[in-house]
Formats: sequence, C-alpha cells, structure tokens
Amino acid sequence: MPNPYSHINLNYLESITDGSQELIKELVGIFIEQIPEFKEGFEEGLAQKDWSKIAAVAHKAKSSVLSMGMEELGNTDLKNLELLAKLLKIDELMKADAGLEEAARLQKSFDGYSDERRMWLESNKNEQAIKAIISRFNETCDAAMTELRDVTRN
Repeated sequence: MPNPYSHINLNYLESITDGSQELIKELVGIFIEQIPEFKEGFEEGLAQKDWSKIAAVAHKAKSSVLSMGMEELGNTDLKNLELLAKLLKIDELMKADAGLEEAARLQKSFDGYSDERRMWLESNKNEQAIKAIISRFNETCDAAMTELRDVTRN
C-alpha cells in the first residue's frame, strides 16, 4: 500500500507491531509527547550555547524521528546537527585549553567519516548552520504532527 503521507512513513511501526493499530497509536502518542521536549532542549541549548546539550538532544531525537519514517530528518539533518554541535564543543574546549582529553575523545568520533563529510562539517561548523537545522527540525515535526494526529484519530 502506498504511503498516504508526505512527512511520515509508518512502515517501520507496522512491521514491529505486526500491524496492531492500537500499538501504533500508542507509539505515535509517545512521539507526539516527545516533540516539545526536543524543541525545548534545542532552544535551551542554543540560548546557552550548550553544544553538548544540542548534540545529546539531536542524538535522542534521531531515533524517534526515524521510527516515524522521517529518514532525511533523522539520518541527515539530526546526524549533521549532532556532529556540528560536537565540533563546536571541541573548538570551545581547545580555546579554553581545558578538557583536552574530552576534545580528543570527541575528535576521535569523526575518524570513521569520509573526507567529503568532514569537509562539509568543517565548512558548516557555525551557529547559523545549527539554527537552520533546528528550524528545519521544528518545521518538519510540526508538519509530521498534523499527519500523526490524523493517524491517532483513525
């Protein structure tokens, strides 16, 4: 059956619930409850320039949005947000000449990425790029919430 939605795809939920509409509605409800928490976490992280918090919220949100079939938002946008926030945290640690061990540990997490990806991250490592991704997250989730509320009504 083709996906009737433009922002969500519930194939994953249908597969793990054996098509149980009751369970799907419950999982969708949990996701809907999480969105304000994610948005608030991003807002607080930006206000405080707390890059670690932004990276942690992005990491947590990624698995949630992927479960709702929002592949690009999870695998691209939120992964990039997590990595950009980590890079800004590394810069912060290096400038303060403190936490060099933590900076080295964080830097190691970039070893497995392609040169192309690392170059993209370095060239987009700024607060504006982070704000743009968070804005896309908010807009996409708002649109997805409309579709998900439709799912819970049926």
